[in-house]
Amino acid sequence: MNKLKQFWYKKQNSSHDLLDEIDQVLLLDNHEHKYSSRSINTRLFIRIYHWTCTHKILTQLITCIFIPVLLYIFLIMLSTNQAFIPKEFQENHHRLLLIAAHPDDECLFFSPTLRILQTQHHVNTSLLILSRGNHVGLGEIRARELHGSCRALNIPQERCISLDLSYMQDDPKIWWSEKQIIPLINEYIRLWSIDFVVSFDDYGISGHMNHRAIASAVRLLVQNKTNTMIKMSYELKSVSVLRKYSSLMDFYFVFLSFIPRLLHSFFSYIIPFNLISSPDVSRILLVNTPNDYMASRAAFASHQTQYNWDRHIYLIASRYMFINELKKIE
Repeated sequence: MNKLKQFWYKKQNSSHDLLDEIDQVLLLDNHEHKYSSRSINTRLFIRIYHWTCTHKILTQLITCIFIPVLLYIFLIMLSTNQAFIPKEFQENHHRLLLIAAHPDDECLFFSPTLRILQTQHHVNTSLLILSRGNHVGLGEIRARELHGSCRALNIPQERCISLDLSYMQDDPKIWWSEKQIIPLINEYIRLWSIDFVVSFDDYGISGHMNHRAIASAVRLLVQNKTNTMIKMSYELKSVSVLRKYSSLMDFYFVFLSFIPRLLHSFFSYIIPFNLISSPDVSRILLVNTPNDYMASRAAFASHQTQYNWDRHIYLIASRYMFINELKKIE
């Protein structure tokens, strides 16, 4: 034990001696270049580098946990700011239709959208799942599990539907026909008086063919403007695999990407006479609070047939359990 202490003190003393030598060199440099900031910057950089090297574990904790958690809290505090959610949602009670491919998509990918729009902005939510996930013969069970998930997400049972159509079965290698999807979507838009639609983007988060087919159908429906009931339509942004499984670490990227919108929102508040308009409605950021996150986990717990070992990792590591970035379909 004494030898270990001696080794530790010796290592600390040697590092301090090195710093003292560096300081002396830099002081000389400062004397010779009194008005130069270069030496000061160099000294600061060396200090930071040395501190980082001698406190590696603490640096990793700050970088990977402390700062992401602070960003997470900051974004939750600003969640109603118009930089993240347009005024449109704060002034009107919309009726949302979420269109997905399989039971469990609603909680694995879209839970921040369903939870935040419902709890904070009083949006009426409806869910249309275009198949029962019968790829391995569990369709009937998965349809029942979906109703448990809808209860956890506070979606009314009468507006929580999974279809079982022979020409639209769960298969990652089959592209569903847009001509068959669009009439189904229109039917439920009319039935539930929908004015706001959300679904996948072109990549479909995981690249699943069924997800991508739905995205294509929704985009065609919106762009052709054949259904005048739709006032707003958004798609869930896909990201790289690294970001997808970065959990709270992804808040670094999200925060940086929304800085221009935050500044825009700030200046639109402080500058009078509407000289600067509010941020546009092209993007929406929705962040699950801890309570919403736990509700999303409870919703997925209803999908017992899908609760494999890898799903335990997904519920912690996936950014989609915490963040949804929605892009307006133009």
